[in-house]
Amino acid sequence: MTDQRLRDLLHEQVADLESTDRSAAAWAGARRIRQRRITVVASAAVATVAVVAGSLVLTKGDGGEPADPAPTPTTEQSVQSSSVEPGRDYRGAKTWWAPVDTAEGDLPELESLPYPPEISLAPDLPPHSAGVPAHAVYELSGDGPRPGRVVIVGHDGLTHALDVGRLDPVTDEEGNVLSPLTAESLAPDGRHVFFIQESSLEVYDLTTGTWATYEIVPRMGEQALWINSAEVWTPGELGAPDGVGTTYDVTGSGLDSSSGVPDVPRVWDTSDEPWGPVRLSDRDGAAQGMFLADVASGPDGAMGGLDALAARVGSTEGKNVHLLVMPGPDSGRWKGCCPVIGWLDDETVLFQSRSNAMRILAWRVGTADLRRVSRITGWEPGEEVPVGSFADPR
Repeated sequence: MTDQRLRDLLHEQVADLESTDRSAAAWAGARRIRQRRITVVASAAVATVAVVAGSLVLTKGDGGEPADPAPTPTTEQSVQSSSVEPGRDYRGAKTWWAPVDTAEGDLPELESLPYPPEISLAPDLPPHSAGVPAHAVYELSGDGPRPGRVVIVGHDGLTHALDVGRLDPVTDEEGNVLSPLTAESLAPDGRHVFFIQESSLEVYDLTTGTWATYEIVPRMGEQALWINSAEVWTPGELGAPDGVGTTYDVTGSGLDSSSGVPDVPRVWDTSDEPWGPVRLSDRDGAAQGMFLADVASGPDGAMGGLDALAARVGSTEGKNVHLLVMPGPDSGRWKGCCPVIGWLDDETVLFQSRSNAMRILAWRVGTADLRRVSRITGWEPGEEVPVGSFADPR
């Protein structure tokens, strides 16, 4: 796994820190606050998708209605969706305004994907079988204590139930109930997934169907993440210098070593609040969710308190940045609606649109080309909260 992928996985953990304050205490505190804001306030979670470049096929709408024909997008030519409208620049970044959530079903669809157009999280799924890696893992819970149901989206194109009876409920220092699954739980290659416990990580090997336990500093599991497909990192005691923690090899040796968290660049260096996973393209493009601090002007006028997807193409910070803006609470989406999943290619980013009709979408950065990839079904809005983690889609 390259340093680039390491930066991808680690960026979320340090994105909110001031450049002059890199203590582990501040980093861990910001991470906990951010996770509660997204999970509790938004009452939503991430889903997963992967798309294959060069074989994008337009078919039907969500309800089976014919969609308007359009050419297959390429690097030189992209399909323009009339539902996405350009707006005025925001802090020097070009804005593009997404449609309301009810219009997503009419977007062009992508076919020939490793994920089906519909991902079912319904109860009573067949149990997971050893040897089936995951594109994604979801945890769903209702009003009762977590953990709830856990669903694996397998490389076989099917969804499977995972027995997590060994897991206990987990709370943070303020007593808020947390999901044992975090956005960083699934390894990049989809072969291992960890679940946080009070003072351990429970790691499930999807290739062998076996579990392993790794003891960690209590309450540090929220900050755990993969630095490659074989090694998972957890921070040490609060106040440890330079965020030093411990790396565990989960592929069989079980050896551990002390390691620190490297500094990584922001997607966009502004006073707006970044949140959620950062994903880098092969050419150092980057994308992340963003809460906009100021009002932004779009087709329907100026609005404040908006969510956006911030994406830059290329490695120059602060340049080539485009914002896909979600047009306020009337859009039907939840607060913290649109976490980044990954990149299809160096120009197309994949993300989740979270609402009562949860979908995965693909946006060709800097254009009006917005596509639907999958819809997430089989869960009860208002009664269940899905939390997801995803493997590298490339």
